[in-house]
Amino acid sequence: MRLLTLVALLGILAAPMASQAQELSKEDAKIWKNKAKEYKRNPAALKALADDVDRYREEAATYSAQVNEMEAERANQRQQIAQLERDNIRLQDELGELRRALADMNNQPQQPAMGDDMSGLVFRVQIGAYQALNVPANLDGDNDNMDLEVVDGLQKIIIGHFPDVESAEALRSYMQKIGVKDAWVVAYQDGARVPMNQVVPGYGQ
Repeated sequence: MRLLTLVALLGILAAPMASQAQELSKEDAKIWKNKAKEYKRNPAALKALADDVDRYREEAATYSAQVNEMEAERANQRQQIAQLERDNIRLQDELGELRRALADMNNQPQQPAMGDDMSGLVFRVQIGAYQALNVPANLDGDNDNMDLEVVDGLQKIIIGHFPDVESAEALRSYMQKIGVKDAWVVAYQDGARVPMNQVVPGYGQ
């Protein structure tokens, strides 16, 4: 039985080299014949060789799996970068729409605006809140009717100053018409943000 096992192992090891056996020189063929005889006399060495082959195959499979995992992670990172680039383009487009809307709003003096005065009750319009992408602070100019607020890690873009909710609602409606769908009215009491239903009972119902 032991001899049969040895012969089977020799057959397995010899199989991959069968296609190349005809290419061996006489000297190489003699060397490999001698090695085969040595393994036949020493089955333990043959077993150790087979174990080494199995171990190398397992290591190769492990390295291959690691390479595949790294390639998948790299592909995922490329997708995330592409998404961030798309988000950045969208944010720039929204910012451009905002600036055009602000220019139109500044050309409508009939609206009861309050300038930068935040004393008392003030109504404004929030047009966005962003976490991953922010509008650079240097784009928040003085007297441009737009402010940037950072609360709980979110950058909020606020426009307008109105003494009554009706004027703020008119601006909100206008912003939604030009494509800023997330625009909504917010309230401030002496510069501090307060819930709308606290200053306008029944608001939103």
